[in-house]
Order: sequence, then structure tokens, then C-alpha cells
Amino acid sequence: MYKLYHNFIEILNLDEHKLVIYIDEIEKLSTFEFKELNVNDSKWICKIDVKDQMIFESTIDHSNEMIYLYAKDQNLYILKESSDMIQPKQIHSIEINNQFEKIYVKQLGLDRYGLYSGEKELLLFSGLLNVDEINQNYKMDLAIEGEEKRFVDISFIIYGLFHFVITYDCQNKELNVRKILFDVMQEHKEIEVTVNNRNQIKILNKVTEQKKIVNFRLVPTYQPLKIFGKDTLEQFKEDNILNILVINKQRYYIYVRTNGVYLVRGNPYLVTKHTSRLRIFSLFNSFYVYGRLTHYAYNSDQKYEYLYIRNSEHQLAKFTRPFRKIKFLKRYGFFKISLNDLDLDSRIHNNLFVGNDHRIIHSLRLKKRDKKVKTYITKKNGDKLQVLRTNLFGNVTSTIIPYSEEYSLFSKVKIKVASILSSFYKDKKYGVNLFFEKKSDKADESAIRVYDYVQENCQTDSKNYFILNKKSSAYPALKAKYGKGIIPKYSLRHYLSIFNASYFISSELSNHVLNDRLYIDHLRERIMSVPLVFLQHGIMFAKPVDNPMAFGFHKDKNQYNIYKSVISSELEAGEFYKMNYDRDDLILTGLATFDHAKLVEGADKIAFMPTYRYWEEGLIYTNRIEETSYYRVLIKIIKSFEEAGLLDRLLIVPHNKFSQYVYQNLPQYKHIISDNPSEALKVSKVFITDYSSAIYDAQYRGAYPIFYWEEKDYLIRQYKAIPPVNEENAPGPIAYNTQDLIRIVKHAIDHQYVVEDEYKEKYLKINSFNDNQNTKRITDFLKEHQII
Repeated sequence: MYKLYHNFIEILNLDEHKLVIYIDEIEKLSTFEFKELNVNDSKWICKIDVKDQMIFESTIDHSNEMIYLYAKDQNLYILKESSDMIQPKQIHSIEINNQFEKIYVKQLGLDRYGLYSGEKELLLFSGLLNVDEINQNYKMDLAIEGEEKRFVDISFIIYGLFHFVITYDCQNKELNVRKILFDVMQEHKEIEVTVNNRNQIKILNKVTEQKKIVNFRLVPTYQPLKIFGKDTLEQFKEDNILNILVINKQRYYIYVRTNGVYLVRGNPYLVTKHTSRLRIFSLFNSFYVYGRLTHYAYNSDQKYEYLYIRNSEHQLAKFTRPFRKIKFLKRYGFFKISLNDLDLDSRIHNNLFVGNDHRIIHSLRLKKRDKKVKTYITKKNGDKLQVLRTNLFGNVTSTIIPYSEEYSLFSKVKIKVASILSSFYKDKKYGVNLFFEKKSDKADESAIRVYDYVQENCQTDSKNYFILNKKSSAYPALKAKYGKGIIPKYSLRHYLSIFNASYFISSELSNHVLNDRLYIDHLRERIMSVPLVFLQHGIMFAKPVDNPMAFGFHKDKNQYNIYKSVISSELEAGEFYKMNYDRDDLILTGLATFDHAKLVEGADKIAFMPTYRYWEEGLIYTNRIEETSYYRVLIKIIKSFEEAGLLDRLLIVPHNKFSQYVYQNLPQYKHIISDNPSEALKVSKVFITDYSSAIYDAQYRGAYPIFYWEEKDYLIRQYKAIPPVNEENAPGPIAYNTQDLIRIVKHAIDHQYVVEDEYKEKYLKINSFNDNQNTKRITDFLKEHQII
């Protein structure tokens, strides 16, 4: 397993023969064949704006060699290194300060070290040059002569901000290797700060030669620690902040007060005594942030006047003070922010900061304690919506999303009217249930199946509505069938029904009753508060739920009021337990959409549907799809089927986010590409995937399932988690190469697509139901719990 320490690089492929990387910022794709790299000889890749450090490291399978990507002097290099190497080249000028002659540390490789007693090797360790925390203890008996202290420093290993401190505990006979990330972001020429040991820093006043030893782990956040007295004020009569330190990713400030010099941990508002009372309005193509902005600390008045976005490299505006020379009015002014300056790149969210003319000091605050998740202003800018708001941590953030109809003046009026009208329904004696699917733009999954069943088979005490966009192809038929039961998206009834809703019943999360992102606060708060019966749109037993991209659905992290989630088996329930859900949060009924999952007459296609690869979005969205593993696997499958004489049967089903790019880049194969997974499922008698849950839908319909896992190890590395489906429980044969795949496909054709009993048994453990009664079970639950 490799280690990647920075996300500006994407690892597209890694095996025992080669490494393929993509650097998003400069749109550079590089492939390195390991046999072509000389051992212990660095190869330059590109210029990169990153401080000296380790970027990536991995062992090469079946060898004693390592592969490193590292930054040096704003260049990126690759190095193949042998673990047999004893005398390294000094790529980085690593300083090793051994405190004893007989017990010492020496460098063995680019970032590998050894502890020795004489010629005897005691310990091998590594990891100085990366950003990971290291604090390891090792039992060993060292003979430390002439030392009476319990803790003895053995060695200091230093390179830039990276510090290894090797300490021996004489009482417990234990060696500690601890890494300290120590960086001086802002340095005063008369104050020097150095690491003294694993817990302490030494602060030296170069002029007076006063020293202060401080345990940085005990420095408080709200009670500053005095380090030098009032006699030093003359020395710093023009200064507020002297030094900004970063120790283990935590900021520390050395600053001046009226009675001396102090140290505090991570509280820039205390350091600058910042007070603000700001508001926002928009005019033409700008946002104006206006009002009171002051810093009352010693020597801080009008020093922190600049607004930044994201980091210190992106300065937006300077605070204009029209009455700068009038005592009581000089505290007031404004920032003028161009809307276009907020649009840095494709990133949706960027925080705003205040600082001096060269560095951010603290987050922008509109008042002392900004309310979390509050929208201050929205503004249409072309086809985009620009938003200033606070995020989950209360930080002021710029957000840019595609403009949609709910932000129009007409919709805002309807939302306001709906909010007022809803107060007249507070005493209603019936429940209101809203059914909807993805963004309320479609009607072909579980929500419409349950709605159909409720309307046609149930006597209810509730009012039940389906929300659907008039632009949907399904709208005319459903409107004709159910009349007022179908509520048009964006209508006054739509907004009123949200305010009146008792439950949401959907195959999507609650926000999809309107849109996937919503910055109309009172409407969003209402949506978040409504209990959701989550019908799901696939069995959650394919991709790993503990991968970082899935954390938003974990119970302790999502903001929705999920009342119950539909599951198809106790095996699937285990995936929900990983996300901190309880058994009481789940209802075992099966997916409603499966009740209608069938193959059309004459279905004979062989579908291939590789799962979504989020890490390759950068390449795909910049029209470099041919450089992705996603594209390569499609071509590999196409060529294999072509050689086997099965191309006319093959149906390529790309993920929705990638389909248009696949279609554009494979015009010669457009006749075998489907951009509609739902339709592809209906016509596919064989279904092939790596980790798409659609395979369970296909198998339920009667398709022959095949798992194609030639890239299994690569996908697991990219997901950073292990999928639940594996060799032991996969409900279909597994192919590890295209030869196996073609063989299995031909076997399925020759045996009339009959699925072997062992796979049927495994399938029933993933999906316990095959009676087409899932919708009835869901509806029975809704009636039992008096939801309908």
C-alpha cells in the first residue's frame, strides 16, 4: 500500500512495473516504468510550488526497492531507492545532531535512518520528510553513562520544518521517536525560536539575550503566557505580532501587549483584539462588506486591512475607510469585492480571511460569533449563483454553484408566501407525505413505485403527493393519472407542501426535494427537519462505505433527519453499522424498484459498467479522458470483445458523470454506448462490473452477473478502503483478466445464462427477497407506523 501525503497528485495506476500520476494544476500526466529508473538516481518531473518534503512513497512489490516522489527547491522528482543502500546521497541537507558518541543516528537513504550503538544496529525508522504525525516508543536497554536525568535526548534530526527528537527514558528503559513539525511563518529579526526538546521551544531575545524555555504543549488558548517583561516594549514599539509559529499544525503567536511580550496558542482574535460588526449588500458586479472593522490590540490599529480568499496568495480587497482621520468614525468602512475575483477555479467553496498586506491573520467575521450555516447573500452572475455564507464551522465562505430557478425573484416570493400560508395548516389533522426522486426531475425509481402502490391500493389518512419537474418526460402521463397528486416542481404548491410535510419518502436524500445544494436558509432548515424514509436506489454492498468520499452519509456526520433506511439483507445492514447506524434505523423490506425490474423480451446485450472513479474527474473534465484508467479499461474490454466476435452484443454503460465524454471520444463505437443505465439494465442478459451495485439489479432481472477484477488492487488503493463484496461472497464468477472474462461470457451464453446455484445462494444473502413484494412490505411499514 502506498502513502500519498498531498492531493495535488492523483495516483492513476501503481503496480510492480510502473507508476502513473496526474498533476491537476498543470494538467500533466506522467508514466514511470520502474525498470527504466536508475537505482538511487533522482529523475526530474516538473516545477511545483511546494516546500521541500516527501510527496509519495511505496515499496515495489517483490523487490527490495522503494519509489519516492519528493519536492526539492520547488521541483518534483522521482527516486527509485534500494533498501541495501547505506551511504545516501545528500539530496536534502538533513542535519543530525547526535548527543553521544557511542549511541548515534545515521542516515541510510532519502528518508530512512538507523540508531546504532557502536556498530550494532538498534533500530530502523523513517518518515521525517512527510507531514504525518510520529510518536513511537520502543523498549530497549541503553547504557547512558554520566546521566542522572530520567529523560535524555539522544539525537536531533532536522530538515526545514521537520524535526525528529530521539529521547530515552532511563527509568522505563524506553526509546521515544517523536516528530515535530516546526515552522516560523513570520519571523522578527530580533526574536529567535528553536526546538529545545520534544516538548519545549526556546525563545531568545537577540538584543537583550534573555531566554525563555516554554513547554509548547501547555501553552493555553485563552490565557496568554508572558515571556518577556515590560522593559522590552521600547524594543518593539512599532510591532503587534512579532512571530507566528506553526507547531504540529497549530499556530502560536508571539505578540506585544502594553505590559510585555506574550505567547498564545491559536487565538488570533485575542492577539489582535478584533471586533467587527459587518453587513453585506450587492451592487452591479460586486459584493460590499461594510460596517465596523477594528483591531484594538497594542500597535494593531489599521494594520489588518486586507481581505483574502483561500490563502495568502489571493488578496481580494483593502478595507476603505472614508473617515480615516475622524476618531469615532474611522472604525467604519467597506470591502468592495468583485464577483469575478471570487471565482478562482473549479472549487465550489473558498473561505475568506483578514490580514495585513502580505499574510492572512484570521478568518473574516461579520460579528463576534457568526451563526453557523447561515446564508448572507446570493447573487446571479451569468449562469452561476454566487453566495456568501457561513459553513459548519462558522467561517465566512464564498460558494459558487450553477444558477437554478429557486433563486429567481418569483420563486423567492412564492417561498415567502408559502411560509406564511403554512402557518394556517398548523392544526391540520392529517399528515402530508412528499415522494420524490433525484432533484425532483425524474420518476423511475423506488419513490414512484411506492407512490403508485399507495395511490392504487391503500386507504390512507394522509395526503400524499409526488413532486416532479414539468420538463420530465414522465410528467404528462403521471399528471393525467394522478391529477393534483402530482405537484409541479418550483410551483407555489411545491414550496407550501415542503413547509407542511410530515415525512419525505424518497430514493434520494432530503435536499433532492428541491436541489442537491440549497442556500435559502429557512427553506433548507425546514427540509433538514422533516423525517426521511430513505428508499435507496441500490443495494449498499459494492463500493466501500468507509471510503473518504462516503463520509457525508455517516450517521454522525450527515445533517438530515433520516428516520428509516430501506435495506435488502442483514448482510447489507452490516454496511450501515459501519456508518454508525443502529438496527432500529433500518427496515428490512428490499428495494421497491426491484419489484418492477425485468428484462425486455429478446434482451441479449452484454453490458459492461465500470464504477465511478472520482479521482479521475480532473482528467476527464479537461478532455483528457484518453489518459485515464477508466478509458483504458473501456478500450481493453471493447478490443477483447471485438477479437472474440462479440462486439455486436457488447453494451458500454459509462457512469452518468462520464458518459458524454466517453461518447465524444469513442465516435467509432457510439452504437454500443448507452448513456441511460436504467434502459441498459432492461436489455442486458449478461452484466459485468467491478464494483457497481447495479449488478444486483441486473441479477434480480435475470441477467448473468460477472465481476471483472483485473484492477481490484488499484481500485482498493484509490478508495482507501476495502469493498464489502469479495471472493468469498460475490454472487457471480470473477474474472481477473480479459481472457477469463471472455471465457466466462461464452460459458454464460452456452448455458442459456443460467446462474449457478452457489451464486444464487450468495445473492440471497445480499438481497434476501425475490417475491416482488418489496413495495408492499414498505407500504405495510408506512401504515404500521401511521405515516400514511
